[in-house]
Formats: sequence, structure tokens, C-alpha cells
Amino acid sequence: MPILTAVKKRFSGDTAVVYECRNCGTVLEASEWTCPSCGSIEIAEYDSVEYDVP
Repeated sequence: MPILTAVKKRFSGDTAVVYECRNCGTVLEASEWTCPSCGSIEIAEYDSVEYDVP
């Protein structure tokens, strides 16, 4: 992602965060502390700004 695009997204207030189980890949809600699919407590947090492709 070009740096200008990343800066614009950072300051635009678009702060979507994705929570994902590291064990099985299930996408979770922010309020979930354990994976409902496999019971794992290993939850990854990804900032969508870092992974968006223009």
C-alpha cells in the first residue's frame, strides 16, 4: 500500500479491527475471548488499515 493511502486511512477514522482465532481461523467479535469453534484462547488482532489493498 502506498504510504499516502495508509496515512489518509489512518487519519480518516477508519479503524476497523479484525479478531481471528490463531488455531482455526474463525473470525470473532471484539467481545469474544475464546473461539466458539475450537475453544482456543489464542486470538489475533489485525488492523485492517495495514492489510487493505488499494
